[in-house]
Amino acid sequence: MSSRRQRPGPSRQVKPWEWFWLTLWVLLLAGSGIFCGWALMWLTRIPPLPDCDQITPFNSESDLLYCAKAQARTGEPNNLVESVLLTANWPKSDAHYDDAQDILKDASEQILVLANHWAQAGKLDDAVNLAEEIPLNTPLRKPAQSVIFEWEQEWEQGRAIEAKLKPALAASDWAQAKAYLQEFKTLKSDYWLTTRYMFWQQQFVVEQQAWNQLLQARNLASTNQIENLRQAVVLARGIDLRSQVWPAAENDVNRWSETVLDVALQRWQVGDRAGALALASVVPPSPQLMPAAADLLRLSHGQTLAQQAEPSGDGLVPRYGHMFELMAAIAAVNQLPANSPYAAAELSSKDQWSEQLNDLRRLKFSEMVARLGQRTTYEWAMHQAQMVEPGRPRRIQGQTLVAQWQANLQRIEDRPILTEARSLAKPGTIPALEAAIAKAAEVEQGRALRVEGQTLIAGWQQEIQVIEDRPILDAAVALANDGKLQEAIDKATDIEPGRALYSRAQGLVQDWTASIQIAEDKPILDDAKDLAYSGSLTAAINRASQIAPGRALYDEARAAIALWKSERAYIWSIWEAEGKPVPGGEGASTGSSTTDSKSE
Repeated sequence: MSSRRQRPGPSRQVKPWEWFWLTLWVLLLAGSGIFCGWALMWLTRIPPLPDCDQITPFNSESDLLYCAKAQARTGEPNNLVESVLLTANWPKSDAHYDDAQDILKDASEQILVLANHWAQAGKLDDAVNLAEEIPLNTPLRKPAQSVIFEWEQEWEQGRAIEAKLKPALAASDWAQAKAYLQEFKTLKSDYWLTTRYMFWQQQFVVEQQAWNQLLQARNLASTNQIENLRQAVVLARGIDLRSQVWPAAENDVNRWSETVLDVALQRWQVGDRAGALALASVVPPSPQLMPAAADLLRLSHGQTLAQQAEPSGDGLVPRYGHMFELMAAIAAVNQLPANSPYAAAELSSKDQWSEQLNDLRRLKFSEMVARLGQRTTYEWAMHQAQMVEPGRPRRIQGQTLVAQWQANLQRIEDRPILTEARSLAKPGTIPALEAAIAKAAEVEQGRALRVEGQTLIAGWQQEIQVIEDRPILDAAVALANDGKLQEAIDKATDIEPGRALYSRAQGLVQDWTASIQIAEDKPILDDAKDLAYSGSLTAAINRASQIAPGRALYDEARAAIALWKSERAYIWSIWEAEGKPVPGGEGASTGSSTTDSKSE
């Protein structure tokens, strides 16, 4: 029975209603999982930030606090006011009351600081309006009102000072004006202490200068001499228009101008055209002038403009301003009536100005074309400038431009030569440098790049000399390093004067010569010092005097001799005071140290 295997029974089949319940449970489990995940995400998500531009009192308390803090953080005036308004009426019973009060205080303080800056900058109305935005029944309302009161008081005092200062300046009462200026220093606001004080101080200087200028002009005019009267008009017209003196000066200028024009008309009538125009040139235009005077003034104005259009400056470059001045001069003459006595007289000047204008246009256009920097443009520009005929006012200007363009054209032509010469010199060998020199010498004398070429040649010649003389100098240095200083000196002197390394060689020769002299004279100086230390000062002086002038240790020996002589003189003065015999003089010497010691 145990050895017999039991046969498996028939397999069990799942019924359809069992599949339904299995599927239902799987769906329920999956749905609950999805719902739980969604709920967890909803609970842990970060809520969206509120739109502070659209915030209203109906928003949540957290949104109101967030926007109030964010707007206070910006520091902008409107945002600060909005922050104050959002937190000003916060209920005391609310849990966030303390937070709201902190934000309210911070925003209010920023408003006061900003308003104070505006007040110090002179914007009082803006500062007051901003400070008054702090609501009633808030902690900083009273301080704001107090600050506003101080600002307004300062402004009243400042305006009162200005009201006294202005008439004092108009009356030229400088002492009183200075006293009023000092009153600004009693104020506290930076606006009055600095800005307005500096303004009125500058105005004080302007008024003083203007008044002095007017007095000088009046003194000139009082002489009744026409030239002085002309200078008086010029001086008075230069008075600063910001000054209170200007209206009085303007009346004087108008009165003096009538006299100047009358004399100018008289000079014109007697044929003194230059004198008439010179007088009329200083007179300002006025609608009250007589027709003849107005025409003369217009003509003088045209002459002045034409003179201002004369070529000047670096290279006599044509300018649009000169063209406009010539056109204005021609227009001024064209405005003269046909029956004016000046119209016919100035036809020659008008024609000359027209010719100048045409030549100036030609030169200006040529200059613009030449700026392109090409060979053809330079050649075309030079051809156009040469068309300005000799004897015309713009001839010299045209020839100057032609010379500049020729130089630029020569640079274009010769630049490749110097570029090739530099390329040849790059290896740095003597043959390469000689080839570069020969190439650079192709730039002929009188050409624009001749100086640059000669400078390069001089530099390359020095390089060749360095290459040729370097072995000599190196050999001299090697001899000196071996202690053969005299042989090194003899070797270095082989470098001739004028060579690139001559100065260097002479410097080394001087150093080596000094070394030799020091080696020769050092024992003498040491012996002298030993004698001095042993008390034989005269012998030390005699020994050190053996070092000849010009030797390396000569200065040191002379300093030591001076010291020893001073010491010896001191010893002799003691002997003399003690009644002991003193040697015959500082120059006395003895033949032996024993005698020297006795003499000392």
